[in-house]
Amino acid sequence: MSNLGYHLRREGTGLRTRIGIRVVAVHFGIVAVFGVIFPWMRGIGFLEPVMISAYACLGVLFAGPAAAQAFGTERPQSMSEALARILLAVCYGEFMAVVILLAGLMTVYTTRHFLFAPDLETLAMAELFGVAASVAVAAIAGWITLHFSAGAARQAMRGLFLLLLVVFFYQSGWLPSVAGEGALFSLAIAAVAFVALRQEIESTSRSGA
Repeated sequence: MSNLGYHLRREGTGLRTRIGIRVVAVHFGIVAVFGVIFPWMRGIGFLEPVMISAYACLGVLFAGPAAAQAFGTERPQSMSEALARILLAVCYGEFMAVVILLAGLMTVYTTRHFLFAPDLETLAMAELFGVAASVAVAAIAGWITLHFSAGAARQAMRGLFLLLLVVFFYQSGWLPSVAGEGALFSLAIAAVAFVALRQEIESTSRSGA
C-alpha cells in the first residue's frame, strides 16, 4: 500500500504540471454547456430518473481518455504504478461528473420555483454504476495503450462512447432499472482488465530483463 501511495503522490504531481489555462478553460466550457445551459433548457425534465442516472455516469467519458493519456506518457514499471494511474483517472472522471451534476441541479433549482427532489436511491445506484464503469473503462484504456498505443486506446474510447450514445438514444429508459446489474458487470470486466494489465506489465519486465 505504501508503494501505491508513493505512486499516487508521484502521478498527482505530474498531473498538476499538465494543467494549464487552456485545460481549465475547456473544463469550464464543458461545465457551462452540460451543467448550466442544457439543464436550463431541460427544466424540470432534468430531474427525471433517466437524465439524473445518465449524468451520474458521465465519469466514464472522462476516465477512459485520462487513463490513455497517463499510460501513454511513460510505461508503468509495476502494477502499483498502473493502479495509481487508473485510480487518478477514475477520481478525475468522477470529480467532473459530480461537478456537472451539481451545477445542473443548482441551475434547475435556481431557475425554476418548485420543491421536487430527484430520486436519491436511483441517483445512488447510478453513481455506483458510474464508478464501476469508470474503473473498467480506465483499466481497458490502460491495457490497450500498453498493448497497442495511446492512439489506439483513444480510438477505442471514441468507438465505445459512440456505442453508448446510440444505446442511450434508443434505450434510455433501461438505465435506472439496470444500474445495480451494470455495476456488477462492470466490476467483472474491470477484474479481467486488471489481470490482462498485470500480465502485460510482467511480460514487459521479463523481456526487459
